[in-house]
Amino acid sequence: LKQGQITPTELCQKCLSLIKKTKFLNAYITVSEEEAFKQTEESEKRSKNEQPLGDLDGIPIAVKDNFSTSGIETACASNMLKGYIPPHNATVVQKLLDQGALLMGKTNVDEFAMGSGSTDGVFGPNPHSKNEDLDWLITGGSLGGTAVAMSAFTCYVALGSATGGWTRNPAAHCGLVGFKPSYGLVSHHGLIPLVNLMDVPGILTRCVDDAALVLSVLAGHDINDCATVQDPINPFIWFGRCEQTMYRNSKGISCARIIK
Repeated sequence: LKQGQITPTELCQKCLSLIKKTKFLNAYITVSEEEAFKQTEESEKRSKNEQPLGDLDGIPIAVKDNFSTSGIETACASNMLKGYIPPHNATVVQKLLDQGALLMGKTNVDEFAMGSGSTDGVFGPNPHSKNEDLDWLITGGSLGGTAVAMSAFTCYVALGSATGGWTRNPAAHCGLVGFKPSYGLVSHHGLIPLVNLMDVPGILTRCVDDAALVLSVLAGHDINDCATVQDPINPFIWFGRCEQTMYRNSKGISCARIIK
């Protein structure tokens, strides 16, 4: 995007096309195509004027269906909340949108995020096989739909919630980077709770650098969440201190130990 090799509109269209082509994966509960194109138009204007809102301007994102999204249904994969339209965005969603990110839609999940296989939502599981008679590979959960959306390249950053291992588990199943921030580092205002004192927003990306970038956007104090840290946060300092403990091979970084 920065180099002009692709425009926000082209990238958005590419992701929406892949969402339609991979519909059998059941990754999305709601596809916010109209909203995404509106956001893309604004991003396109900023791109032409070389005035991006941030590093995520024009980047397609997906959000787990238990985060509030203004004007877009948030059902937590449950009939109990079917048709519920939140009046505001969750803080983490708003922070990404403030950076110019493009919301592709809300992703599938175990009902109320209660599960570890993404098989227990009312909208069905996330099978990897087109043939339901065949054995399918489980995506992990509870944010299996989010992980599938990332793996299918229908988005480039995704938000999930982590109460147990529910960001890292699907990331491991689907070959992604899953990061669970410490409680209080990132606001959980607008995240429909499962266990309020354990729930934290999680980050799914394809590489550690992207996870650090997203964390730098999301971390910090929120007046709507008294549990959030008061001091300014710079995650790149933490990731930067890892350089001497990274082990590289011909394919890049194989592992890294983060030292706080």
